[in-house]
Amino acid sequence: MPHPARDDLLALAERALSGTFEELAGPHSYDAATAIDYRQAAVLALFTPVQQEGQHDGAARPGDQSSPAVGRHQADLFLVQRSPLLRHHPGQIALPGGSLEAGDDGPVAAALRETQEETGIPAGQVEVLGALPPVLVPISEFVVTPVLAWAPSVEPEAPLDTSEVLHTLRVGVDDLLDPRARATVWIGGHGSSGFRLPSGWVWGFTGNLLDHLFTQLGWAREWDPAVRHTMSWDEARGAQLLGHVPSPE
Repeated sequence: MPHPARDDLLALAERALSGTFEELAGPHSYDAATAIDYRQAAVLALFTPVQQEGQHDGAARPGDQSSPAVGRHQADLFLVQRSPLLRHHPGQIALPGGSLEAGDDGPVAAALRETQEETGIPAGQVEVLGALPPVLVPISEFVVTPVLAWAPSVEPEAPLDTSEVLHTLRVGVDDLLDPRARATVWIGGHGSSGFRLPSGWVWGFTGNLLDHLFTQLGWAREWDPAVRHTMSWDEARGAQLLGHVPSPE
């Protein structure tokens, strides 16, 4: 029997294909003239049925943020937390993905390759549902294509890019959408949609993209954007994680 969350994701992908998807506005809105000078990248929004008690897929599952069930949208989402030792975007929680490489046959191929490298989830276990319209990340000058995907189950292999990713997070959609775990994250005079997890906040581009994605899916729960989390630069760089990773040689 088809999973209702997959049905919603597929319907959203079909809206994007037909041109009826409401594109992301604000600082990440797409502008063709600006995108000409930006590098191409892709991210994978990979969903899977909620992990049952006793299952283990090698991904760290945040706990103790349970929220009331929202009915039909029982799904988990895969995220990655970048190493706090990196020079660029250290410690940040993001969707798996990265730059297109010469051997990639477009954004979908790049998103699948990067996901396998970062999480160990092979492309053969992933059902690609479709791509959403591209969005911009001005701070790093990327034009990013979000790709929607579904996996009925996952059996990850060892990730290849262990120097970049601290760990994979398998997060319940209900936990992400819990209004108690939502806030507007402020740093450097700018605010973004935030989702609180035990190992940090999902904020910035990823926070804004996920907030828009859940809204377009009809999964969003009402939360108060007036609630703020003021983030220090140390927190943004993942300083709180340094005790959990080996020191650089």
